[in-house]
Amino acid sequence: MSMALKQVFNKDRTFRPKHEHKYKKPTALSAPKYMSLLMDWIEVQINNENIFPTNVGTPFPKTFMQVAKKILSRLFRVFVHVYIHHFDRVSQMGAEAHVNTCYKHFYYFVTEFNLTDHKELEPLVSR
Repeated sequence: MSMALKQVFNKDRTFRPKHEHKYKKPTALSAPKYMSLLMDWIEVQINNENIFPTNVGTPFPKTFMQVAKKILSRLFRVFVHVYIHHFDRVSQMGAEAHVNTCYKHFYYFVTEFNLTDHKELEPLVSR
């Protein structure tokens, strides 16, 4: 498992995000709190027209790929969490095919366009 994932998913199932503004260093949080902060952070990034321009002809910033990769890397951590800690519940609901398909699309997208480090994808290889 990569160091980034080890940092996020430690043994006691607390998350340790390093949020640029609120948390200057990794901070122990519950999974729901981490997910909420993560989704809020992603929404702010996606709605920032300086990062994701919406007008035709407006160039993407030089940092676009860096930001996009960071978003996708953090979303991958959500998949890891679901597979490791909640897949039994997903199966009980009969939703494993849906989650697997969603992950498969995510995986093919990030690998096709080289949007994540292959080390990051290792935790789910044997699952």
